[in-house]
Amino acid sequence: MTGIKDVAREAGVSASTVSYVLSGKRSISAKTTEKVMAAVDKLGYTPDASARKMRGMRNQLIALSSPIRGDINKARYNAYFLHTAWAARNAGYDVMLLTGPDATKDIRRVTQSNLVDGVVLLDVERAAAAMTFPKPCVAIGYPSSHAGCACVDIDFALMGRKAVDFLYEKGHRTVAFLRNNESDYDRRSGYVILFRESLLAHAKERGMTIIESEHYEEDSFDAKRFVRTIFARPDRPSAIINQANAGVLSQVLVELHDNGMTIPQDVSVLSCGTYFEGEPTRFPITEMPVMPEELCAEAVNLLTSAIEERADINGSVKLIEPALKRRGSVAEAGSGGTQ
Repeated sequence: MTGIKDVAREAGVSASTVSYVLSGKRSISAKTTEKVMAAVDKLGYTPDASARKMRGMRNQLIALSSPIRGDINKARYNAYFLHTAWAARNAGYDVMLLTGPDATKDIRRVTQSNLVDGVVLLDVERAAAAMTFPKPCVAIGYPSSHAGCACVDIDFALMGRKAVDFLYEKGHRTVAFLRNNESDYDRRSGYVILFRESLLAHAKERGMTIIESEHYEEDSFDAKRFVRTIFARPDRPSAIINQANAGVLSQVLVELHDNGMTIPQDVSVLSCGTYFEGEPTRFPITEMPVMPEELCAEAVNLLTSAIEERADINGSVKLIEPALKRRGSVAEAGSGGTQ
């Protein structure tokens, strides 16, 4: 079994230095800390019971895990980071941002070494591994496997139903659905799947026809084809429910305008699960947005309760009711009025 002396030998430091790095009892240089943690990771070392006891000392630091991908939504990413940092600061904590591609490895490194007191997960695909982290964990999202962490999210299933009801009550019976890009569907990102399934099921219950857009990647979206295909149909839709980002939707809005259709007189537009406060569209769009401020505040509140009060948060789920932001892009079907 690997011991602290093995780690010290691998890192080229003394056993006491390894102990100080893992316990946080003394300030050790970043270079030395990196060498020790590299040795810990390479050897698979887990501190013994006495070291784990020392880890009970809080460092007033939480980790925010969100690996950076090529298709990342910068406005949304920035909003979640900033609101997590603000909520943490108000609670007396600083934030360490983890952006590496191997999130599970990074989280284990900072939790096993006592660098952080807890973890907020934006990359909910890693929630299944939370049982292996020695610190409390909260996911912003609703992963299917979450026994080892708490979850905070918008109720996207409710959002799908509310979107259908909102348009149905304004007389819309045929609605186009502009999907999010396929990378989120391919990753089985919970919110896009939950919203779509709820939307389609509730539309069927109410007798509303939903015409889905073709599958696409963001860099290959063809707005001309979307408008030509959807609005040349005999059962032409009177509204669009949008799940795509601002860049894709703006292309559609321009194309509709170029084809003589105005918002909302000819076509109503409702966007769901987007964040147009930080990512504005060409025209103001009525929206049921994601809510970074509310979600991050709730996540940090749950996490600090686990850190400071040793509350058992594992497996708990907090769903926030979606809000409607009226910006004038939805009208009664055929009326030309706005909401």
